Amino acid sequence: MIFLIDKQMISKSLSKWGVDGLFVQKDENLRYISGFTGSDSYLFVTPESFYLLTDSRYVEQAKEEAKGFTVVDYRGKLAETLARLSSSHHVKRLGIESVLSYRMYLSFDETMPDVDFEFCPVDDVRRIKSDEELSLLKRACEISDEGFKNTIPYIRAGVTERYLQAVLECEMLKAGSEGKSFDTIVASGERGAYPHGTATEKVIENGDLITFDFGAIYKGYHSDITRTVAVGDISSRQRFLYDKVLGCNEHVEGLLKAGIRADEADTAAREYFKKWDLDAYFTHALGHSVGLEIHEAPVLAQRDHSVLEVNMTETVEPGVYIPGTGGVRIEDTVVIKQDGISILTQFPKKFLQV
Repeated sequence: MIFLIDKQMISKSLSKWGVDGLFVQKDENLRYISGFTGSDSYLFVTPESFYLLTDSRYVEQAKEEAKGFTVVDYRGKLAETLARLSSSHHVKRLGIESVLSYRMYLSFDETMPDVDFEFCPVDDVRRIKSDEELSLLKRACEISDEGFKNTIPYIRAGVTERYLQAVLECEMLKAGSEGKSFDTIVASGERGAYPHGTATEKVIENGDLITFDFGAIYKGYHSDITRTVAVGDISSRQRFLYDKVLGCNEHVEGLLKAGIRADEADTAAREYFKKWDLDAYFTHALGHSVGLEIHEAPVLAQRDHSVLEVNMTETVEPGVYIPGTGGVRIEDTVVIKQDGISILTQFPKKFLQV
């Protein structure tokens, strides 16, 4: 898997950002640009040169994975190595990411007093997914779908949330996941009112709605899906909430396409809930992009005015959370297309009672 950005793209990005060199530290950006999957490594790139700075543990791996890069063992002297490369390539304005630590900045400033450092939004180069990336995302979603399908027989009154968490994560691993995308959420009964209610020792009871929010990882790419399941008979109020959340999910997915602003999608969800006096109980953003990170931009939120483009990914995760009652969330991972979307998470959303 190599997503090496060609020299023309590098040159264009550096020119856009007003720098003549770029230092990359974030693992996801490093992997995206070079194809290298190790850790404790860095990139130094100019319009003409590509370097991967690593230590002795990863030299051979870097040579194998980071095709087109000159691999340098910085031998514990990162600042000095970067200063030497910056000098040899006449870099006066070096682009850095926001993840640069203050301690690292001080070491760079000391060894490169004649170099100015400028923040560059390197994450932005990952906003639009390639066909290969979308294939990996689709596979990650297939794995989480399969894992949840195989978890359904274990959902019943008398088991704990943590038990179901363990089963679900195990089933995703058996289906091919490299690990969990985030701390798996299993929130039942009144705990369903916690949007990020990670699993506890609470025992599942008849009449509970259980929110499962989970994700798999495949070759570094994440899936994100939420389904809400009823255990035994539930109240008419609980069913009402389920139906309206599902309706909101489907309503927004019917509106999404290239050209819509991220905040407009979020507004559409809030206006839908407002018709049912549920808008006050929708307490988080509608969704976010997903890829090498579980949370990427654009974000479907009031603060994000990005225009959605073809092959951006988004989650669509409306929910209502009522203290003392519980909650419902239904979430898909989707791909933005010219005239609509492609839904990657295929586990059925229809009401499921066990």
